[in-house]
Amino acid sequence: MSDENVQDTTTDEVIEALMNEKKKKAGSKHKRKPMGASQQPGDVSAAMAGDENKSNFFLNVVDNVSGRVLYRVSHTNASVDGPVAALIVENWIFYTFLNSKSRRTELGVLTLYEGMIDKAGLTPFTSPEQALSFSSLDRGSSKPVVLSKTYAIVQPVTALGVTSTRAGISTRQILIASGDDRISSVSRNLLEPRRPTGEVKKHEKEEGLYQYTPLVPLISMMSPSYNLTISGVKHLISTATALESQSLVLAFGGPDIFFSRMSPAKGFDLLPESFNRVLLSAVVVGLAVVVFVVNSMSKKKVVKQGWM
Repeated sequence: MSDENVQDTTTDEVIEALMNEKKKKAGSKHKRKPMGASQQPGDVSAAMAGDENKSNFFLNVVDNVSGRVLYRVSHTNASVDGPVAALIVENWIFYTFLNSKSRRTELGVLTLYEGMIDKAGLTPFTSPEQALSFSSLDRGSSKPVVLSKTYAIVQPVTALGVTSTRAGISTRQILIASGDDRISSVSRNLLEPRRPTGEVKKHEKEEGLYQYTPLVPLISMMSPSYNLTISGVKHLISTATALESQSLVLAFGGPDIFFSRMSPAKGFDLLPESFNRVLLSAVVVGLAVVVFVVNSMSKKKVVKQGWM
């Protein structure tokens, strides 16, 4: 992996630093607490500096209202000839660049958080106190807490995208257009910056976290493009359908255009192909006939009792 001026940060390290800062101010004891996602409107800018033999890759996270730099990260040994892609999804930021030393693409992941929520602040009966509105021009507003991890992909990446669903309940899939003219999908959980580098603890397993491994596998079985060759993809866009489990994906920018339907959540709201629709129809019709007959018999019985 490349050397970074801003090192990869784990959740426990960030939480420990925030707790130490709070202890200095309040002098009280704190336990591990959850963190709230940052909602600041932001944008990213990327740049390279250096010569053909050695250059640095810089990425700035900028508040697009005030122009303030919220976070900055840099990588060495970046290739000036390799493609660069970036993607913002909610409070997640993904970016890729080619490492000239390892000759592979590096995928950086950033997640932005407003801070920690009190231990008893999020229960079925209580919710954390959060401001419904804020101003990016407020100089007193604090910068978000950023967690980061860097992964590696063996193929150059030409475009990044993400699946979109109707209500946002389904797990998002990150779409990757690679240099081998293929489109792959990777679960966002595999790119989680909170993945531990050591042994996975019990509470981390409950959150669905895996032990950190730098290489991101591009599995052919998870490829929306199947065995098709999609050349020169520069853009990946997605839109929702009437079903929560389904997402429509469009890839374009080169000589080929690819359109497909994806199921990020494996079609949990769809009936399987083996479902017996004929039997279901027969049961519904049978129940309707039974209800009609019973209703007629009930009316006749009421009339008969009235004449007695």
